[in-house]
Amino acid sequence: MDPPPFDSPADGVERLYAALADIGDLVAAMPSLQELYTGVVRILERHVGAWLVIIGEIDHAAGMMHRRAPDPPPRDQEDIYPAAVPIHIARPMFWEGHIDVEPNIVDAPGREALRPAYAKYGIRAAAAVPIMRFGQVHAALILRSRDPSFFSPPLLQLLDRAAVSIGRALEGDAQRSELKRAMQEAGRLQRAERLLGETLKIAIHAETQENLFARACTVVVETGGYAVCWMGVLQDDSERSLHLMAHAGRAEAHYRTIQIRLADPVFASSVSARAIASGAPHLRWPRQEGDEPWARDARMLGLGSILGLPLRVAEHIEGVLVVGAEDEGAFTDAEVRVFGEIALELSLGWERLRSRTARVTAEMALQTSLRQFQAIVSNQYAATLVVTAEGQVLFANAAFCRMFGIDGNPEQLLGARAADIIERISPVYANPEREVRRIHEILEHAESVQGEEMEIRGGRTYLRDFVPIVIDGQPLGRMWQHIDITDRKVQAAQIERLAYYDTLTDLPNRRLFFEWLARARSLSRRHQDSIAIGVLDLDGFKGINDQHGHAAGDEVLRESARRMQTALREGDISARLGGDEFALLLIDIESEEQVRGVSWRMLELLRAPILWQSERLLCSASVGWTLYPRDDAPPDILLRHADLAMYTAKQAGRDRDQFYSEVLETAGSEHRALHEQMVVALRDDHLVLLYQPIVVIDEDPVACRVTGLEALLRLQDDTCGLLPPSAFHSMLDDAVLSRPIGRRVLDLALRTCERLLAHDAVLPISVNISSRHLLHPEFIHDVEAALAAHPAIDATLLGLEITETGPSLDRAQARRVIEECRSRGVLVSLDDFGTGNSSLSHIQQLEVATLKMDQSFVRDLLVGSRNLAIAAGIITTAQMLGVTLIAEGVETEAQGVALLSHGCRQLQGYAIAKPMVEADIPAWIQGWSPFSSWPRALGSSKRWP
Repeated sequence: MDPPPFDSPADGVERLYAALADIGDLVAAMPSLQELYTGVVRILERHVGAWLVIIGEIDHAAGMMHRRAPDPPPRDQEDIYPAAVPIHIARPMFWEGHIDVEPNIVDAPGREALRPAYAKYGIRAAAAVPIMRFGQVHAALILRSRDPSFFSPPLLQLLDRAAVSIGRALEGDAQRSELKRAMQEAGRLQRAERLLGETLKIAIHAETQENLFARACTVVVETGGYAVCWMGVLQDDSERSLHLMAHAGRAEAHYRTIQIRLADPVFASSVSARAIASGAPHLRWPRQEGDEPWARDARMLGLGSILGLPLRVAEHIEGVLVVGAEDEGAFTDAEVRVFGEIALELSLGWERLRSRTARVTAEMALQTSLRQFQAIVSNQYAATLVVTAEGQVLFANAAFCRMFGIDGNPEQLLGARAADIIERISPVYANPEREVRRIHEILEHAESVQGEEMEIRGGRTYLRDFVPIVIDGQPLGRMWQHIDITDRKVQAAQIERLAYYDTLTDLPNRRLFFEWLARARSLSRRHQDSIAIGVLDLDGFKGINDQHGHAAGDEVLRESARRMQTALREGDISARLGGDEFALLLIDIESEEQVRGVSWRMLELLRAPILWQSERLLCSASVGWTLYPRDDAPPDILLRHADLAMYTAKQAGRDRDQFYSEVLETAGSEHRALHEQMVVALRDDHLVLLYQPIVVIDEDPVACRVTGLEALLRLQDDTCGLLPPSAFHSMLDDAVLSRPIGRRVLDLALRTCERLLAHDAVLPISVNISSRHLLHPEFIHDVEAALAAHPAIDATLLGLEITETGPSLDRAQARRVIEECRSRGVLVSLDDFGTGNSSLSHIQQLEVATLKMDQSFVRDLLVGSRNLAIAAGIITTAQMLGVTLIAEGVETEAQGVALLSHGCRQLQGYAIAKPMVEADIPAWIQGWSPFSSWPRALGSSKRWP
């Protein structure tokens, strides 16, 4: 049993005062915290007969109370003196600062783990006394007893006053520790600031970078009192080595032997590597790190903390400053900031030394460089003039004299005033006053000018470059260069014309016609007048081609285009759509009779015979018209309506005109029947894909290969078998059906792609996408859904072929769709290139990956040199634009030879393979080989340099 707390009231009071006095003396002695805790336990055991006393500190973050006294506990009593106890078992009154007495500790919740020890020692009651520090429970004084009456009011009063004394001791200790820490930090900060001042002097007065680095490291160690300091410079090698440039402090021999390679994973986590990678100070504590090599070395050298600081020259990290200290707390935040300033001063000093070296080197080499420059530039085609800062000519080459009409040797200009030269060459400019004013503006701003165009007399164009010559911020002169780009601009204009105009007739092509139609349509709506859109097709043109040849056909097309232009009014437009089909646009229309007048005049002119090599070629025309806004349709539909009217005119006997009306559109029963047939085909899986291979030819026959497949849509008809697209073409752009058809085609093509993968055939498949589906808001979703349904297929195996109708209708939307496809890896090709459907500007704006040369060019390739020249021009255009070109419709070996000899490497057509069902593809690939003449033709090709 516990001894009674007091023998008698008087005796109890004396023992209380004795305990309080001893605790007060203990606190006044300012012992360590451990001595304080241990002394309190002993005083309570000695004076008040307390038993099994524990003092523990509260760890709020961990939710535990850790025993501090007794430490260690008495032998064989570890079970009643646990090292840690969860703090959640304490009741609210304890956390409010009140003593918590538990008269029945055995049954109290949360003590289950201690109940065996309670039973062993017969403990029934306990008291938990909170020890407050700065208003928060910091520790607990716990007493246990066999008798609940042991915790009498006088004893509890004693414990409360003892807890107050202990709390004040804890607060005093914390304040002393904080004061000591602050004084230490202040001393270290003063030392660091002295170090900064010394470093600044070194950075200003150092004569060489070696001297700068060595003195800085010495000052850090001797003045700063740090254990070690070294500087490393990054080397320009693949391993990103650090070359040790300076060292001070302990273990110099060790540091001199280390080969630090930042690219090596061994050094990736080192202080120097982290500081260089982050571009900011980096602090590490080796004793807290694992078994990494840098940490092992640091511990071996007795280092407790290491600070790395990047060194910059001209905003580029060129090296690192590393400082090591024995103490883990050697670098406070303030010290790290001061060391950042030290690193900045060293960087500025390093940059100053480099700049001075560069300037001296530049001055020493100036004359040599100038002579070398003169030797190099003298014979260049660019006109070059170098002027000193004082405005005197330092150099001019022969091209300058030639391009600006100066007779004689360029050496005669040396030393001349630049102002006199400007006045002398001014007559060469097309607008001398403007150009002289521009020259003075350039000189006033003294900023580089690049690629500025100037107009020169005689219709020529020069490009002007101006470069100020500045070394270390000092202007030393200026250089003018001029290039004659007249021929280049002519070529660019020719290429641009190819993009907008038909090469045979010089008429606008389909792309330009649609632009003008869209503009005229907007103006018509704004001005509330009408425009007429026409489609004209020559009657009997095919017969002329077949009977007299393509040269005769070309002459008929040229002459017909000229006559159409003659029949049109000022402001009206004609364009060639392709073949013998033309588009017409009449503006400011008041009635059908006005359109009919133009139409009859044109038909009359086209009836007149065309002379061709003593032959009189007869050719009439049929023309269809529609009026906007009476026919309030988009541009492509307006053209389709005019086309429908034109075919009606042909069916009515040709050589006549016809206006569009809804009656024509509802010629309707066939259209509705076709629509219904397509709906059924979608429902019953009657849409079929055939595949035509695309091959790439190499000079080495073995390297020739199949590079992809084009999916060709067919409609399975119960009566007629497989119908080609021409039989259901109107459905492909139908407002309702275009999207379901497009989605079905995507799915069928990707299914084929999956099955080909099973035969180890990794082949991209391209599908034709209608304009309406391309511009549908959900088109990208449809592509993503198709790819998601076939996860084994990479997006790069899917290609989309589009014509320019879609982009012409909504260029911004088409560009967004194509960019979205490209970002997912889906390649986009522009089909029918060269027929007027495509243009270079669209290729640049839409960034398509592939062009497909229309088969009409390939078909007539060998008939007349002009056809071959046009095809060659298309090939050259693709090469200049950096896009892949595929020639469609290659039907003979000779056509392939002609295309390959002009550099077109990718071919498609019957000469290679007819469209085939999916099951035939693997066997065909296995057995295919090119004509032997094809690789040889490529070997002699006229490639783009």
